[in-house]
Amino acid sequence: MYFLTNGQKFLAVLISLILLTIGTVSAVEDTTLSNTDSIESSTNDIKLDSSNSNDKSTYNLDLKINYEYSENNNVMNPTINIKESNNTLNLNKTYSNDIYQVKLNSNSNSILNITVSAPGYITQSQLLTINNNQSDLLGNLVFNMKATESYQLGRDVTAKADSLLNFNTADEILAITTAGVPKLNGQTSEDAIEAILNYGNRISYGLGNMLMLRQTATSPIDFCFVTRNGNKLNAVIFLNGSTTYSYLGSISENMTKAQWNQLYKAVGGENAFSFASLANGWYDNVSYLVLQEAAFHGHICEGTLGGYTITEALMQYYPPIKATDGGSGSPGDITSYKVLGIPGDSASDAVLFFLDATAGKSGYVGFDTTSTGATTNMMAFIRWKDAVVTYNKTSNKYEVTSPGSGTLILMQYNSAENKKLFEKETGIKGNGSLEQLKYNTWWINRINTNPASLVSILLEKENLTEKQYYYLIGSAKNITFPTSKNATNAGETRIEAIEAHGLDYNYIMSLNLPNAIRNNTIANRGNLTYNDFKEIGLRASNLAKDIFKKELGIEIEKGMPNFEILTTAGYSYIKEQSTEAVWDGIFEVFGSRLSRYTLLPDHRPMWKPLWFTFVLKQDDGKLMSVYIRYNEDGTYFIGSYNGTHVHDIGMNTLNNSKLSSAISSNVFPDGNWFNIQSLTNAWAGDLAFDQLVTFLFHGHACPGVQPGFFMTDYIQSNYPLNENESYFYIASSIYCKDDSLEYLLGISPGLGNYMDQRLTSDDVESDYINGATEEGVLVIWDNELNIGRAVIMNFKWATIDTSSAATSEAKRATTIQAFIDLYNGVSNPNIKEGNSILGSETRYITQEQFNFIKSGGGKDTNAISYLKSLPNMSKQDLLDSMKKNDNQNNGTVIVDNGGSSSSSSNSIQSNHGSSASNSLGSTSASNSNLGSSNNIGSNSVSSSSSSSSDAKGAAYEINQQASSSSGINSNNLIYAIILVLIIGAFAGFGFIKTRKNE
Repeated sequence: MYFLTNGQKFLAVLISLILLTIGTVSAVEDTTLSNTDSIESSTNDIKLDSSNSNDKSTYNLDLKINYEYSENNNVMNPTINIKESNNTLNLNKTYSNDIYQVKLNSNSNSILNITVSAPGYITQSQLLTINNNQSDLLGNLVFNMKATESYQLGRDVTAKADSLLNFNTADEILAITTAGVPKLNGQTSEDAIEAILNYGNRISYGLGNMLMLRQTATSPIDFCFVTRNGNKLNAVIFLNGSTTYSYLGSISENMTKAQWNQLYKAVGGENAFSFASLANGWYDNVSYLVLQEAAFHGHICEGTLGGYTITEALMQYYPPIKATDGGSGSPGDITSYKVLGIPGDSASDAVLFFLDATAGKSGYVGFDTTSTGATTNMMAFIRWKDAVVTYNKTSNKYEVTSPGSGTLILMQYNSAENKKLFEKETGIKGNGSLEQLKYNTWWINRINTNPASLVSILLEKENLTEKQYYYLIGSAKNITFPTSKNATNAGETRIEAIEAHGLDYNYIMSLNLPNAIRNNTIANRGNLTYNDFKEIGLRASNLAKDIFKKELGIEIEKGMPNFEILTTAGYSYIKEQSTEAVWDGIFEVFGSRLSRYTLLPDHRPMWKPLWFTFVLKQDDGKLMSVYIRYNEDGTYFIGSYNGTHVHDIGMNTLNNSKLSSAISSNVFPDGNWFNIQSLTNAWAGDLAFDQLVTFLFHGHACPGVQPGFFMTDYIQSNYPLNENESYFYIASSIYCKDDSLEYLLGISPGLGNYMDQRLTSDDVESDYINGATEEGVLVIWDNELNIGRAVIMNFKWATIDTSSAATSEAKRATTIQAFIDLYNGVSNPNIKEGNSILGSETRYITQEQFNFIKSGGGKDTNAISYLKSLPNMSKQDLLDSMKKNDNQNNGTVIVDNGGSSSSSSNSIQSNHGSSASNSLGSTSASNSNLGSSNNIGSNSVSSSSSSSSDAKGAAYEINQQASSSSGINSNNLIYAIILVLIIGAFAGFGFIKTRKNE
């Protein structure tokens, strides 16, 4: 948000005085705004003199609004705001013959500040004076609206793609873009998505042909447009925010090797496979939910589809029972399954996405446990029921009346067997990218016919005990009996704090537990069409519109920026069918979209009900809501309490525990009150787009998510990626912020560059900042030199004054808003002290030391302690040592195991040892699937200034290696792999993804 400079203020005041002196109707358009500027109503910056008279007169004002792109004229509904002094006037707006006719009540001899805004366009402001002799018609003002830079970029590449691919003659169109979180000149780029959606009516989220690839703030903005004509897929691709295309041609799995090589050379191997796999998956009619997950992950591959298949099999045999928490998180941090895995296989991302069992909700534990016998395509699931603890008045003690118990299922997808079956059925052999695309198609067809044949269940056990459960998932603190004044054993420890052991295969297989019994519930797939789902959204929207009109007397206009719809559409399944088409029904009534901040898809598990919350943000801050749930029999549940369907879910309600409880249980009976009220109050607080999508991915808003915002900024500012570098992070203190770190830093379990091993609270106390926590170990890995920089990330929470709030819900909302303002550089009186962030214990590490970190530091330590034990060597000293050892051992690299430290472990590299404080109003800155790379650290993400298309692109998985001395020269191995990739490209295999032998 930009405000008027002092010079602009002086000029505006001078103009105002001149207009008052002349005493005639006049209008001054603010022409000082550039293409990238936006301006709020400038009433607070300019003193607008007005008559002392309280007499109001009725005036009419005609506005002509012209958009930079003519297709937006007469289609886009602008927001018109008029202020008299500091008061916002009530308006009556009608539209006729290209003119917006506005009726208002105002004082005579006053100055009006008129602002016009529209999605993707720069807000404009004009001043208008009313004199004593003014007639009721104030005049006709013209606003020539200029699009934002991101909108211009999105509109220009879409128009160019149309001219090259001829959208009108295409059977179908697909748009893929990295726009959204990546920044263009310091601003997030969601307006580029808005421009794509506004170009005609053939691309929409509801049609399932708009995909937003997850990328970071520093990633380039890329676009890929695909047209289908019969069985032919053609694409045009624009890279690095350019309007000059990099590739034009076939993107079909049936392209020739020469065509693939052309695509590979033009856009780079990672981008080529990312765009091609998504395009062909879309062509194969894979579920849009799978496409969404693949866009989060970066591409479609065997692991993506394997994860979806595992999820379907899990829900068939062991459907969800009850969601439980995994630690001391917010009320929304509950999952129906706890998942154990080994990061590095795409299936991890898929399973966590579909089950909404993310690491930030303590739903996932994953680090390298291959030394226990586990493999990367294995995954374990725990359905857990918490222990029931009751107070016994006779014994004056708490007792566990029903012990905690769990079902443990170990599964894997049969990669080798599936590949053999694919080759047998199709006759296609090879591991190149073209073969991978065909393999994806084969998988998708099998998913639609016989998904259970693609996975194996290795173990099914019942009656997992509390001790066994916490051994696997870990617990930061002791599990104790409740605190009470009466019970003599209140606060006694039931389960001691313990580090997570994750997918410990040997331990799991040694458990002497009874076999579990399968449910074997087969869900029948429905036959609802796009129009059927769209109608569901239409009916729900019209119901809500009628309720607002009847109960509040308010007509909800299409395109109102202060009207939000929060929904599970797009994530929830109905009769085994995805529900994204519902979004188009909502848009038809309310003009709501994610790119406009007005349609918020809430990431929930696929079996959760389809619901909608329609919210009107009023001038007094109230958030008036209507809750509607769709039932599979075609009926709708409408939440009500005290005879009304419209309820305030803002701070007034949150600050009244009795009212909040009544609304929660009566209006929102589906266990989603916390998700809805937290997200809605955060939305009302003018949060940034990257904050919004991160909250939505996490499933709710809470203070716990927000440290990830600041840590990501700190990492990108203090450890920017150079060419051939990538981020890796292993979390030690695990809570909601891990989801925001994943989303914004471009890391995830499926990519192999995010792992977590929960440590105890005592293990993560910071040595450098009093009261801070050692959150985890960040590694900046250099794939070319085969070394990395490893640092411990320390974080101390800001001090927020919540004394003005009376309830825990209101205190949480107050804290969330304070962090939103802190991140956006907005002053907030409740912030007493900012965050403190520090990267400490910087060490340059070898490949083998890196492997130890990924295994949690080895058997008898953890990643943080292990890093502290390593000698503090300079980069050059480490390289010289590796070269010396290489020469002396004839190609065998001998590295320090971390058993001793030759120098003080408290030393910090000077360029990374400074603490960043976010003060008030400022922000400091084993086997893997066919989509995997054999290069550790191959997930290279370059800054937006990089000119190399091969260096940036969509991320791929990182293959995991167990810690061992292989006797192989690491540098020679890299050169050999690079040579294989080059040869593969010229052979027509492109970005080859091969499978390592065990």
